[in-house]
Amino acid sequence: MQDEVSTAVQAQVQPTVEPPEAASTAGEAVPETVSKSETTEKEKQRLTLEALKPGMQVKGKVRSVVEFGAFVDIGVGRDGLVHVSSLKKAGVDKTIKVGDEIEVAVRRVDPEEHRISLIIPLPKEAKIPLRELRVGSVVTGKVVRLVDFGAFVDIGAQVDALLHVSQIGGYVNHPSQVLKVGDEIRVRINEVDVRKRRVSLTMRDLEEGAKEAASEKAKPEEHIPTAFEVALEKARLESRRRRTKRL
Repeated sequence: MQDEVSTAVQAQVQPTVEPPEAASTAGEAVPETVSKSETTEKEKQRLTLEALKPGMQVKGKVRSVVEFGAFVDIGVGRDGLVHVSSLKKAGVDKTIKVGDEIEVAVRRVDPEEHRISLIIPLPKEAKIPLRELRVGSVVTGKVVRLVDFGAFVDIGAQVDALLHVSQIGGYVNHPSQVLKVGDEIRVRINEVDVRKRRVSLTMRDLEEGAKEAASEKAKPEEHIPTAFEVALEKARLESRRRRTKRL
């Protein structure tokens, strides 16, 4: 009986030994658990940032426009900054807007701080300085953007010139009625403001001159109207219809 009691007491006071894998050193902090997917995503982003090299050209979308430049999403998880000085050199500081897709070049990358400095690469062909533009001269340009109040036209100058809707032709309420992005048009330089970096264009006198020239030629064969003339005539008829309806 005494042996049985002694055996029971020893069983009660015998210490429990933990498995080696569960034991931890006293005072040692338990490392934080990081999910595999989170680690992979961070590594992927870091590798992408490190892959960017100065001079590399990429396409991006403008996320925001601020006083000191524009932030552009180039698909690496961190927006890059195009400084306002680069926007001015490219002549887009007055026209760039959120949502624009633009070509940019990497200027500098700081992977540790996750900072990307971008610039807008200038074309090989130098742009014409504003001071060299002559008011009254007729030039050919390409429509690059349509807005409610007119169309911005690339005439080869350091900034895109504005063709106001009132200068397109009679009875046009919106430039999209007669123009589309990519159209090549002849315009006259109406005004140049070097200080404000603005160029204004007109098509009014050109349209009138073209009509006079066509009537003077008076060729027997039928005149085939251009796409612009057809769209302009359509806009005029629509304007007359609205005025008649009001009466």
